[in-house]
Amino acid sequence: MAADIAVVGGGWSGIAAAWRLQAAGHAVTVYDDQDRLGGRSAGVRLGERMLTAGGKNIGRKYSVFRSFTAELGCDDWEFFGINSTRSDGGRDRTIDSGKKVSSIFHLLKDIPVRDLVRGLRVVRAVRSQDENRFLAGPGLVAMAARKGDPTLAEHFGPVLRKKLIRSLTVRMNGAEDDEVYLECFGTHLGMVMDTFEQLSSGFETLFERFGKHVAFQGGTRVTDLAVLRERHDAVLVALPAHAAAPLVEPLSRVLAEELRGIRYFPAAVVLAEYDRPVFGERARAFVQPAGSPLSNAGAYGVHDRHIVRYTFSGRAHRAAERTDEELLAIAEAQLGKQAELARAERVAAVTKRWERAYCGYSRHHSARLARIQRAVEPLDRLELTGDYRRGASIEACFRAGYENADRLLKAL
Repeated sequence: MAADIAVVGGGWSGIAAAWRLQAAGHAVTVYDDQDRLGGRSAGVRLGERMLTAGGKNIGRKYSVFRSFTAELGCDDWEFFGINSTRSDGGRDRTIDSGKKVSSIFHLLKDIPVRDLVRGLRVVRAVRSQDENRFLAGPGLVAMAARKGDPTLAEHFGPVLRKKLIRSLTVRMNGAEDDEVYLECFGTHLGMVMDTFEQLSSGFETLFERFGKHVAFQGGTRVTDLAVLRERHDAVLVALPAHAAAPLVEPLSRVLAEELRGIRYFPAAVVLAEYDRPVFGERARAFVQPAGSPLSNAGAYGVHDRHIVRYTFSGRAHRAAERTDEELLAIAEAQLGKQAELARAERVAAVTKRWERAYCGYSRHHSARLARIQRAVEPLDRLELTGDYRRGASIEACFRAGYENADRLLKAL
């Protein structure tokens, strides 16, 4: 018999859970306080185009998400790759997934043997078992447990951290390498070991087609789960941990406290369009130094090198409040030293801010996830999912959404 199910949250985890529940024959309504689907990947308008300020790049290993897009007939993939340039001893060094040999050579050069060995152990774990690309991967859990789950800054030396690790943590978590733990490091290396594409039409067509199958009630903030549970046969909360905590607190203070123990970090993204390409074909993104509030500046796409995505994250970004104009001034001054920005005229810009943009997980995160699930189990016809379950990537959110939807289906 079909049930009437509410999904709270229209981001990737909520979309995944709703799709899974709808496919099982149930009537699903997605609630979100935004007026459009996508969560942090929801579209923003820049001039004549709808672009994505949040996550948009899809790895070729994103098998679950790609099956979803194929079901909705969205398969207009275009190459994006991994392309990142940093200054190394006065010279620009580019890591490019299209030039793996030279990129790996420059990346590994001068790294101490101790760090090479430790890094290769994680690489081997990720390559040997797919689960280690996600949170609670058994290989990383065991490795971290033997060391007491140190931060990445405690486990690795300064050369490897400067060359690779910090750029991964500020990109995926908005966090410094002394704020992210070893148990979660497989999520970062899984990203480096993939090749990325993006939908040339963006996500808007995908969201539109999803909305033809699943009811969406945007502009609706859910503040009382008890009321929602009276209206629906079951509820799945698909929110970031910090947003789920106050919702579930009347049902379980223990669950709410566990959710509050998961850290999130702020970020801002400025999308700026110029009248000519800012980047060349070889270097399409520049990693910024740790002392800069700007962590990365890159082209929006291989064929959109006139649109720059400026990302502000990390400790230096958190140090001071800045207006949109101040962020853009810092970004253009910094990128002007690295790319052909002086001859380009800006024609449009839009800024998107998130107070809690990126999930930074927690120490011994797998143990926390187990405690969260134990606290959820007594709550009748209620399930939780989100970016803290399997990881912050779109693929991880989809896997978590499917897994927790399946738990709810068993309860039904």
